[in-house]
Amino acid sequence: MSRILQVSVRLATPEDADIDVYDNTKLQAVNTCVTWGVLRYQMHRVYSSNARAMALEAGSAMHEVFAAVRLWQLYYYDMKRVSHRDETLQFHGLRLFGKERWPMMFEQMQGTEDERTRFLNFCLQALYSCGFYDDPYDKRRTMSNLEEAAILYCDRWQFEKMPIWIRDIDDPHTDVGIEIAFDVVITFGMDDGLSFDYRFCGKLDGLHWSHGLIRVCENKTASRLDEAWKQSFEMSSQVTGYMLAGSVFTGENITVGNVLGLQIPLPRSGDIGGFVNEPLTREPYMFQRWFNWFLYSVRLYEQYRNNPIEAPKFTHSCNRYFRPCAFIPFCTSDDEEQRRHIDEMEIKEWSPLHEETAGGD
Repeated sequence: MSRILQVSVRLATPEDADIDVYDNTKLQAVNTCVTWGVLRYQMHRVYSSNARAMALEAGSAMHEVFAAVRLWQLYYYDMKRVSHRDETLQFHGLRLFGKERWPMMFEQMQGTEDERTRFLNFCLQALYSCGFYDDPYDKRRTMSNLEEAAILYCDRWQFEKMPIWIRDIDDPHTDVGIEIAFDVVITFGMDDGLSFDYRFCGKLDGLHWSHGLIRVCENKTASRLDEAWKQSFEMSSQVTGYMLAGSVFTGENITVGNVLGLQIPLPRSGDIGGFVNEPLTREPYMFQRWFNWFLYSVRLYEQYRNNPIEAPKFTHSCNRYFRPCAFIPFCTSDDEEQRRHIDEMEIKEWSPLHEETAGGD
């Protein structure tokens, strides 16, 4: 196999539309199980089902709150002396929440109550208007539990500790570090003289300044925030890839970040847990390893593109996250039956820029 000789990364342009697109979820999926990755994220196939993905829905709902918190900080703290801050607020409010939801949220900013009350009303309106609703079969991910977690998160947020990244303070429509979509092209130059281009896409929850450095901040919801959860991000490909993409997007070298974990439901033990802020650092060699992992994962997709029947079945993941994989009926069938399954499955397009959740459990 040829080896990577050099790598370059740049922002994608409209002319790059035909280049294959990959994101962290898609890359992780093919390493979890090649069959699952190809079926779900390359062929976009799913079985018809009325079942709700409650972890994803709850994570998506809470990310609406996380974005609202950052927008409040941008307006009242980071741009409080900027003359066009109202125009910036309206621009990004519409970008983040849309023309139907944003006026309802903006109304909550205009009240006469104290700042905390208006702040909570503003952020909770983002939650109430996002479309989440209770499922009678899920007693953990309920609106009341999400509401409690949102209030805790708002009360723990430190507005002046990490200012939000702003590309051009003089431009009212400038990029700011709140739910920023990125799309970069990675070019691999190989030692055999060949080169390969791939797009890497995703969305950054937050870009913040801290001690003169830009930090990538990723919000996560989880059912527990123990030591195992914290250590899982020491090697996280998502964190590494997002620092890389953030560096290209901002033009600044990013090697630090934070994972902000929020527990749902909140712990009932009487302690003050439920929220953690884990700082992370990436060394240069870790980015080199990430490039190797990226190319390896992409080649798995290329090898089994549109061919999940012959793709390896990684049976250690058939019960991942303590529930059976949705594709077990496919994998336990013979080749002819598998072809029928593929034809009868629904197509549910996956895009990292329009996903159901920005983080999830």
